[in-house]
Amino acid sequence: MSLWEKWEKEKLERMGIKVKRKSDVEIHDMRPKADFRKQAWIVGGAVLACFIVVYFVWILHEAYGGRWSDFPLVRILTDRIEQRASERGNP
Repeated sequence: MSLWEKWEKEKLERMGIKVKRKSDVEIHDMRPKADFRKQAWIVGGAVLACFIVVYFVWILHEAYGGRWSDFPLVRILTDRIEQRASERGNP
């Protein structure tokens, strides 16, 4: 709305004529309230996932006799580290 239109509308309002105001602004209520049931499911799922991961790691630990160096992924990593160290040591 231009300044001229604003002045004209204010002049009409002072004369007692109702003027419809056009606005592009939409007014909404505050943000939606939190859904406690959904939040409880998310927190419960996260706790359950943590317990499952810990249980899985504990089962792997027991399956390899309590020695992580026997775990295949750890063995591959240590072999690569030792290989790179030996290549660096031999010029």
